Amino acid sequence: MKASSTLSTVNKAFRVLELIAGVKSGYTLTELAKKLNLSMGAAQRLTRTLLALQYLSKEPKTKALRLTPKIFLFGFAFLSQSEIREVALPYMRQLNEELDEIVNLGVLISDEEVVYIERSDKTSGVKLTTNLRVGSRRPIHANAIGKAILAFLPERDQRRILDRLSAARSPGGPLYHRNELLKQLQEIRRLGYSVNKSGQFQDILALAVPVLNHQGLPVAGINIVLPRMTPPGQIKRRYLPHLIETGKGISRALGNIEEMPSAAGKKRAIL
Repeated sequence: MKASSTLSTVNKAFRVLELIAGVKSGYTLTELAKKLNLSMGAAQRLTRTLLALQYLSKEPKTKALRLTPKIFLFGFAFLSQSEIREVALPYMRQLNEELDEIVNLGVLISDEEVVYIERSDKTSGVKLTTNLRVGSRRPIHANAIGKAILAFLPERDQRRILDRLSAARSPGGPLYHRNELLKQLQEIRRLGYSVNKSGQFQDILALAVPVLNHQGLPVAGINIVLPRMTPPGQIKRRYLPHLIETGKGISRALGNIEEMPSAAGKKRAIL
């Protein structure tokens, strides 16, 4: 088999896995072929191989194809090898203790999505809950961590992503136009943090800051989630200073020496 043919087959196999990962009910062979614009023969060959390798299983009655637990081997390997996760976790635990709020760590997995890779969630009393957890994925433009990362990317990378997201719609949320999102990102970079009022979870807002590496590039972001009705003054006095300093601490631990904006002294915020 030629190298180009092998590469094409591997690419299609991963497209199958990614598509099935996005739904709870799985896909039938016919649905997969249609979604991925493959012939039935090609779809059958790919799924037969993935079934044999035990990355897919087939539901006897509906014939729906689903991922098996074997796929988690890749996720666990990534998490265990992630320097960012190991460096960030002590800082996240400290912030979790200081604020008594859940702290999440996320990274980009593509030009379109953020995946949550760590969480510190010890809190007293009843706290806001969402269905987000380690392994959850969210659109970059509809997520506080995603926006914080995007705002600090080099211009060429930011432009590439914005071009792709110019007409993207987040689940349950508004349509984001390129120019509108660009203005948000400019303000986020000026302030050093992002605020996102979720379209999916109507009663919450998320605050996030980027994590920068030794080159000053955003490699991750951390966030906390608060009730949407939290007074802006309380957010600025209590939550933002701790969150921003935690982001700086993780960034310094990764070798970053650039000074990020501070929450104090800003005349205009994006709350």
